[in-house]
Amino acid sequence: SSANYSNGLQAARLRRRNDKSFLIFITCISIFVLYCIDSKKSDAIFEKIAQSTSSVLGMEGGEEGEEAAHGLEEGKFHGRYPHSLLTLFYPYTMFRDIVLDQPINDTDIPFFWHLHNSDELIIKQILTQCYGLELIELNDMHSIQKAKDVNLVSGLNRNKHVITSPFIRETAEIFTTDNFGRMMCFFRHPLDYDIHPSLLEQHPPNDNWLSRLLSNVHDRKIEFFDLAIAKQVVRQTCLVGQLDEMKVSIIRFQEHWGWNYTNGMSKEEGELCVDDAMMGNVPAETWMDHESEEFKTFYKTNSLDCQLYEQSRSAWRHHIQTIIPWEIQLSRDEDDDEDEE
Repeated sequence: SSANYSNGLQAARLRRRNDKSFLIFITCISIFVLYCIDSKKSDAIFEKIAQSTSSVLGMEGGEEGEEAAHGLEEGKFHGRYPHSLLTLFYPYTMFRDIVLDQPINDTDIPFFWHLHNSDELIIKQILTQCYGLELIELNDMHSIQKAKDVNLVSGLNRNKHVITSPFIRETAEIFTTDNFGRMMCFFRHPLDYDIHPSLLEQHPPNDNWLSRLLSNVHDRKIEFFDLAIAKQVVRQTCLVGQLDEMKVSIIRFQEHWGWNYTNGMSKEEGELCVDDAMMGNVPAETWMDHESEEFKTFYKTNSLDCQLYEQSRSAWRHHIQTIIPWEIQLSRDEDDDEDEE
């Protein structure tokens, strides 16, 4: 019901606010302790941070620096954060906050990130044959760069087009502050990875492969801080689908965007279309005894990706209450307009 969605959204906003407050509190305490221990060392650290921030934002040169801070580097470090935070989470700042940025804006563009082979085949068939959507397939760096050069997203219609790509970071950069992306993706346990060949060419198999991809860490040991970045991508910017809940996830995508079934299909006919696309194509999940030596060895190598998968499961469950169907988004938006009047 609308009340349940409203309560879920309020709870999500409160959790985000509490997370930020806790982070600020911990930062302040850390700074105070550091200053008490060694004030000279803390002053040096603050100076280094200030210089680094000024360099990134181009703020050394008076008015010229202030103008640079508003433009930053062309095509870089833009998004939904204040300028002081833009570089922190880029390029994911070019995606909407999937929960808090509701209702969907007419200028937002759907983006299906298919990192797994089997997901790509099934979902593309459903998007085109069941919902009648046109796919903009960006399957290589050349097409992504071309889309960026011509500002492709400015000419797309969110009710007609869906951008698809296995490359998340590179594709994020084609979106703009006039046309943000809204991302959808399916997650699965690391035991069941079916990584797109183009991604493996770019980043060969490694420990904690997906956490490395999302945090952009490929040449050093991956840390818990990097996992936090990957979790933030899943939690904040992705409308999550699950392999073992594929049909439910697809219907959630459809209701969230307000897509209609194509060729005048009824709801029953449309869901049958989804069933037909999935039939025989959804891979079985791998089952393994968690007490076995085989799994313990696997987990030791991929523990961060296993935790990231659990984050995706948590997000999927939260979306039951926080991802709002399009019709309810419209009704709530109208209520807000009436309140303002």
